[in-house]
Amino acid sequence: MNNQKIIKKKGRPKTIDLEKLKNIAMSNYWSHGPTNVSLNEICYKAKISKPGFYREFGGEDGLMKSVLLLYKNLLIQQILDILNLEKTFDETLDLLVAYIIENKDKEQKENGCLLAKFRQSRDKFGKETKQQIDIILRERYLGFELWIKKAKSKGEINNQLSTKFVANYIISQLDYAVSGLANGEKNNYIKDVLTLAFSVLRKKNTKYYN
Repeated sequence: MNNQKIIKKKGRPKTIDLEKLKNIAMSNYWSHGPTNVSLNEICYKAKISKPGFYREFGGEDGLMKSVLLLYKNLLIQQILDILNLEKTFDETLDLLVAYIIENKDKEQKENGCLLAKFRQSRDKFGKETKQQIDIILRERYLGFELWIKKAKSKGEINNQLSTKFVANYIISQLDYAVSGLANGEKNNYIKDVLTLAFSVLRKKNTKYYN
């Protein structure tokens, strides 16, 4: 049975829908913040017993790790996929801006970046959650780093600019944009902010190219 397990309790089997549980947890962590949601709330909304929950995840630390992986596969991977397209550096910047502005995900538009929320409270979580936060942040950075290095090798971006600086600069601008949209900023305003922020990196900005 896909994504479901049968838990036997006193002779009566009970089905736990793991994907439903993770989605309920993710939605609540997203809207209220991962430190403001109790395990009791999640179990109640998912309609599962705490013993059944602990058999599956071992504890809240295991659940948070699973939620982070789900979030990465749903949203962060889409950004990494954009970086892997056979497009020029400038074209990819345009696609990144369009993705942020046109993203139809209701949770992200209303609540911002879930990874950022976990990162802000990192010290409050268990070992597995901390490790998963670090892994996803590292994977995201490496995706941008590789893309920028390829662009440099093709002469699409100034080689004098530090790859690390450019990667972190773009990531921070995208994070700001997601947060701004969640705080009520208009799409056109965020688009203008990103367009201006990225203009200094574009090859057509001849000030930065010899």
